[in-house]
Amino acid sequence: MKKTILFIFFIFPLFVFSQSNKEIIQNYLNTPNARNSISNRDFKDWVIQSEGSFTTSGIENCFVVQRYQGIDIFRAVSNFSIKNKKIIDVQKRVVDDVSNKVNTTTPFLSVLDALAKAYFQLGITVKDKFNILENSESNKFKISNGLGNEEPVTANLVYHQLSENKLILAWDFTIHTPTHDHIWSVRIDALNGKILEKNDFVISCSFDRNKVYSSTKDSLIRNFDATYKQIYSGSSSLAPGGSYRVIPFNYESPNHGSFQLISNPSDTKASPFGWHDVDGVDGADYTITRGNNVWAKDDFAGDNSTVTSSPDGGPSLIFDFPYGGTNVDARTYIDAANTNLFYVNNIMHDVWYQYGFDEGSGNFQENNYGRGGLAGDYVNAEAQDGSLAVPMSLNNANFSVPVDGNRGRMQMFLWNSAPEIKPIIVNSPSSLSGNYVAKQNSFNPGRVDLPITPSFLQSDLVLYLDSFGGTSEGCVSPSNRADLNGKIVVLRRGGCNFVVKVKAAQNAGAIAVIVVNNVDSDLIMSGADATINIPAISVSSSIGETILNQMKTEAVNVKIQTQSSPFINVDGDFDNGIIAHEYGHGISIRLAGGPNNSGCLSNTDQMGEGWSDWFALMMQIKPGDFGGARRGIGTFVSSEPTDGLGIRDYPYSTDRVINPMTYVFTNNYQSIDAEGVEKTSVHGVGSVWATMLWDLTWAYINKYGYDNNKYSGQGGNNKLMRIVLDGIKLQPCSPTFVDARNAIIAADQAITGGQDYCMIWEVFAARGLGINATAGDKNKGNDQVEDFTRPADGSNCSLAVNNFDTDNVMRVFPNPSRGEITVRINNYIGDVDIKIIDSNGRVVYKAIKQEFNNEKNINLSQLTQGIYILEIEGEALSYKEKIIIN
Repeated sequence: MKKTILFIFFIFPLFVFSQSNKEIIQNYLNTPNARNSISNRDFKDWVIQSEGSFTTSGIENCFVVQRYQGIDIFRAVSNFSIKNKKIIDVQKRVVDDVSNKVNTTTPFLSVLDALAKAYFQLGITVKDKFNILENSESNKFKISNGLGNEEPVTANLVYHQLSENKLILAWDFTIHTPTHDHIWSVRIDALNGKILEKNDFVISCSFDRNKVYSSTKDSLIRNFDATYKQIYSGSSSLAPGGSYRVIPFNYESPNHGSFQLISNPSDTKASPFGWHDVDGVDGADYTITRGNNVWAKDDFAGDNSTVTSSPDGGPSLIFDFPYGGTNVDARTYIDAANTNLFYVNNIMHDVWYQYGFDEGSGNFQENNYGRGGLAGDYVNAEAQDGSLAVPMSLNNANFSVPVDGNRGRMQMFLWNSAPEIKPIIVNSPSSLSGNYVAKQNSFNPGRVDLPITPSFLQSDLVLYLDSFGGTSEGCVSPSNRADLNGKIVVLRRGGCNFVVKVKAAQNAGAIAVIVVNNVDSDLIMSGADATINIPAISVSSSIGETILNQMKTEAVNVKIQTQSSPFINVDGDFDNGIIAHEYGHGISIRLAGGPNNSGCLSNTDQMGEGWSDWFALMMQIKPGDFGGARRGIGTFVSSEPTDGLGIRDYPYSTDRVINPMTYVFTNNYQSIDAEGVEKTSVHGVGSVWATMLWDLTWAYINKYGYDNNKYSGQGGNNKLMRIVLDGIKLQPCSPTFVDARNAIIAADQAITGGQDYCMIWEVFAARGLGINATAGDKNKGNDQVEDFTRPADGSNCSLAVNNFDTDNVMRVFPNPSRGEITVRINNYIGDVDIKIIDSNGRVVYKAIKQEFNNEKNINLSQLTQGIYILEIEGEALSYKEKIIIN
């Protein structure tokens, strides 16, 4: 197993006034506790990469990069959290024994030579000469990209951890491809120029799933559970602004709610000068869908051109444009698409600003209004991206997230997931009568729309009989040509292209074609033949064989027609859930590892897709919802009912029958590609994490109530939004599920003093992320071990919830521990005697007359794994607790 040094603990800190964060960290590293957990030799060379603050809890985060001889160790990023000049939380990602692992300290390839090799291996053709634009720090460069566009290449000399025992000197490049469909973060061996690793900062959400949707009659909208209350604490403070005809952000799509003209939706705290400002002076600077947080525009060609169009709301900023639906050309309603895209991006900016995604934490703004962070990085949000490209871009959405100060890019696409139709109506025999599901073809050219009610095509069905071969595949001329004339003809799949089959039947006089699949699943026929002039549909093998068997004994008469205009596309710009999901990538990537590091969610076990699903779900909660309902992501773009499965293997629900996912499911999302490389379905892994967070959401709502004010409410939903964001900030670079769980527990400790410690543990343990769950190697996808064990009985979790509000709470955390524990006794100051007793009754640790002031850190790293009893005695104090060292 890969050795990872990671601790989560709260310590009694050194109380220091007027110190810089660097001095505070160094003083901590000089303490005995720190020296026991990490070698000074390995961590003597370090630098603060970025600093951020938790506006909701007063914590400052310092993301510290380990170095060797002044060269960064890639992803060796430790997280030091400071409050009131005290270190309260440390999460380390440290490589040990560095001097014996590095291969060299001097690159053989210059930065430009290495960049040329990177371009060659990535298949990028250079148009112009590379030029160094900036070299402000040793071994850090900005380089012209050689492509003639404005995005420079960034370069940094680093050590890349190739294995547990190897650190390879490498050039770390961030490279924008010419079409901006990738932003490669790539490590190039500084000696031989080979690619060591590449990651894509464009988070592409190709929404595949394994399960088949099954409809349900249960409604999504139900009454509240009796166990929680609804809270209304008023609306947010809104800044003057425009009016936008949109789907309100807490409704997922046009299928979930109606368009409304919403006025002045900007928030004065997050967007103090409104959504159309960039200069910090009252009054809009743009009358189009552009402003400080986002620029929404079309990108039909998919080339990210700045020569584009955005709807204009005029001096009054009224963006009131019609939406045409899924049966008309999407370009006819591009103004409505851009308006909704602009609105939801701004809403995400404003809502999550309240919980800590602000300027100092790396949010997306052109002007930071002097509130910290790096400016110049609004989101480029592109509607109907690539819809006129060849090939057409479909069924996707993505978000590129470079480091703070560089613009994010959201690309929303059209989808061709047609809704289920039942165009086959069997008139006779009566034993088969009814409507049957079929799929329209995707011939281009050559697709002929089905007749719309009241029009129809009707005849007895006739099976196409091949003139030789004994099949009915339609790949050769028919032996029953005369029987096919004027009839709806049935063929079997196989033997040749679909357009060949349809054309053969058409030549024999068929008025329509039904193709029977050879497996029991949907079939969407593709091909191209401009001479086809009859409709062609397909059916599953179960439907087709049923009809064919009946045709052997008697005539089967059918009518073909649809009830509505033909489906063209679904526009993802109206799926508020997917927009929120994509924006969520920007939040999690900028927060994890700090705003100056976009590479801390690249490990196999990371939960980026899970956070994004959870961000979307949190925006959708409404009065009347309940945790046990089915919540599918992307039912609109999938053309499913609102209670459909959506684009994940299971809908989200606290009901274990609807969603049975536990931690062990993360082992099920690995596959081997054609080149023998193990791949992980990040969406599958992420959905397990989102399932856990969704359970936690409803635990909080059931305890504290739901507040419909997403901005400044006081409900359980608001509390958890704050804790989860703080948790992302507290976790280490390249987090596992265990790391993220621990970070949420730490966030609760920092914000509330651990008020919901027990509840959080119970929720995670119920889904298999209990105290003995192990993540294994963070870069392997199939070595996770689940566990359903909750914390040991004792004062940690035997108290009633309300007892956490008293002044005499005693707690030990973390428990279980890897050797560092903290004892907290609120409002207790005095001397104490501390003993640790093993299972055989032996005293294995003893400290007499120890000064105690509310809490004390104890280093037990010398103890072996096992169960122990902690005893603390003091004036009017006698306390025992079972602790676990693992």
